[in-house]
Amino acid sequence: MAKKGRLMKHKTKTLLTITFLFISLSSADSAEPLQDEVQKLKTRLEQLEKKLATQETRNTEQDNLIENHTGVVKKLQSVSAALGNLEFSLGATSVVQGTVNNGDNYRRTPGIDQKGDDADVSYSVDFEIGAPIGKNGQAFIHIEAGEGDGLNDEVSGLTGVNADALGDSVDLEMAELWYEHSFMAGKIITTVGKLDPVGYFDANEVANDETSQFLADQFVNNIAVDFPDYTYGLRLSWFPADWFELNLGALESDSDYEDIFHDSFLIAEAVFKTKIRGLVGNYRFYAWGNYGDHEKIRDPLQNSKNGQGFGLSFDQQLSENITGFCRYGQQTNDIYAIERAWSAGFQVAGRKWSREDDTFGLAFGVADITSAYRDIELRQNGFGITPAEKRIEAYYRFHVNDQLAISPDFQWVDGLAGSADADSVAIFGVRAQLDF
Repeated sequence: MAKKGRLMKHKTKTLLTITFLFISLSSADSAEPLQDEVQKLKTRLEQLEKKLATQETRNTEQDNLIENHTGVVKKLQSVSAALGNLEFSLGATSVVQGTVNNGDNYRRTPGIDQKGDDADVSYSVDFEIGAPIGKNGQAFIHIEAGEGDGLNDEVSGLTGVNADALGDSVDLEMAELWYEHSFMAGKIITTVGKLDPVGYFDANEVANDETSQFLADQFVNNIAVDFPDYTYGLRLSWFPADWFELNLGALESDSDYEDIFHDSFLIAEAVFKTKIRGLVGNYRFYAWGNYGDHEKIRDPLQNSKNGQGFGLSFDQQLSENITGFCRYGQQTNDIYAIERAWSAGFQVAGRKWSREDDTFGLAFGVADITSAYRDIELRQNGFGITPAEKRIEAYYRFHVNDQLAISPDFQWVDGLAGSADADSVAIFGVRAQLDF
């Protein structure tokens, strides 16, 4: 645009030169009219120069504006690139459950504080953010909130009826916050921060997720392991071969961030992976110790006892559509109510009935009570004694669409809390799961 202005000025000067030459060749009689024309031309030239100056100012302002916009666009592109590396997920779960034949168990079973059958609801929300850090790092944040005990205070017994219930609090909790790094081309992975222990140990392809599989605690994780809740710690995994992995964990036992090396939870797990005729299996064996302070059931004044135990968790494809599982655990018998627990079951994919994304699951579990619990909690309080609490659960997960799944759920419990006096209870429920 400045070049165009210079060209116009040049043309204007040329016009004036020609005009003056014409004046010098003209007679004196015509001098005055020519002078008037020259004056007009000068005035016109001044007007044109002012317009050119104004246009050049506008051009400069436009150039600055474009430059500023370009800077903003670059900043937005950098923010977009950063956000593009983040992975977000949001899940919401709601569970409604009601009991049948639980009306008199408040006086026949320890730990039940409500009379009559009841129906309760609970919900939970999980928001997760993940991001790669450099070439081999990964950061993760898990924010959790929820409300409602569900039926856990009316019919949970020893094994729990709703593993998704978070209690009465609706406060947001930073459930997990950790950094993970891989070494040796992924053969070694270490994770440090606030962790979920059951996210790394006692895994199972069939019975490990209360939002999409079984709801009862016994079929989500091993109830004969004294796992801490979300807590600070370290996980180390080694993958020396495709068929084997070794997992080690050192975590705080009571999630209070005090005396982390004294109140600790230690666990070691070996995992064997099989593939026979295209059918995949996982066989996990582990031993653990919880070195936080525990009370002896028979003598509560002895309150610095430790807990130890061992367990296993197997899952195996039985066919293209059917996968079976089993668990077993055993722990110290003088500080826990449960001495041994085992469970087994299977899930069936809906391909057989043209519902490929649907799932049917069925499981049976037994929790054997310890002699200390039997003598102190049952016999001394006048309850009859049965060796174990038994539970059956069946669910059908109906895939509505990619965001919504509805799961009718049925549980049956016998020997609630180890009491021979307790009535067998049926629990009917529905779970709704939203995922984004």
